[in-house]
Amino acid sequence: MPNQLPLPSFRSTTRIVHVDPATVRLSSLNPRARTSHSPDSVAALADEIKEVGQINDAHGETAKDGVIELFAGSRRREACIVAGVELRIRMHTDLPRDAAIGIAYRDDREAVPVSLWDLSDGWSRMLGDGIVKTEAALAKMVGVDKSTMNRGLAFQKAPAAILDAFPDRRAISLTQWIELAPLIENDETRARLIERAGLIASKGYAATRVAAELKAAAANKAEIRPFEVRNRHDKVIATVQPDHRGGFAIKVKPMLELHPSYRLEFAKLIHDRFAEVLKTWFDRDV
Repeated sequence: MPNQLPLPSFRSTTRIVHVDPATVRLSSLNPRARTSHSPDSVAALADEIKEVGQINDAHGETAKDGVIELFAGSRRREACIVAGVELRIRMHTDLPRDAAIGIAYRDDREAVPVSLWDLSDGWSRMLGDGIVKTEAALAKMVGVDKSTMNRGLAFQKAPAAILDAFPDRRAISLTQWIELAPLIENDETRARLIERAGLIASKGYAATRVAAELKAAAANKAEIRPFEVRNRHDKVIATVQPDHRGGFAIKVKPMLELHPSYRLEFAKLIHDRFAEVLKTWFDRDV
């Protein structure tokens, strides 16, 4: 059975209720307030609920108009609708906003991870609506560092032309965005990214391919490809990966089991191949 991370300590009165999931709505604090789960993930949870019941509670409170609002448990709500069963909710009374936000954004081990796009959308809404006054305070509540918070908020303000190159913005990972963000902030590279994004927007590329295309555009190249290093038996022993800033990463296959003479031979092969890469990489016509 999956375990949830412990809830933050706070003073609040709670009670368990079982209600028709169609009668509740998502709170504005919920990171998925403006998005939905994939049908497959909802169907899988619905099947689990039919078989073993609802393992973890949803968390909610009563709004001013008397409707129950969920700040955690959006997928559970959808799955219970599909399964045709009542939703079990832990209702909170007089819960401080910081505690509610902590519950909404905590990392449940059994939950489908919330995408960076949905997280940053939630952060932007809470700041825009004045629910939380400062980015630093919000970063602490949701459990991220200030740098991640800043990158996420910038994500929401990125040029639409670039975001439209991704068929699903929720597929963009934090790592991909951290690499792309400084390229978008730079005037020269941003223009290149927007131009390339317009060319690939309708191609339906996966997020990884789109990110690679945009980084290649920043380097003023058609694409950035790793270069393989092969031994005399045509086996790959290393790859040389250029990046969009003119740097290189050399990834070498483990050689601990090889005889020292082979290690030296492989090192020479890698050195020679890297020298070839250097000659071609800085030729923009290649």
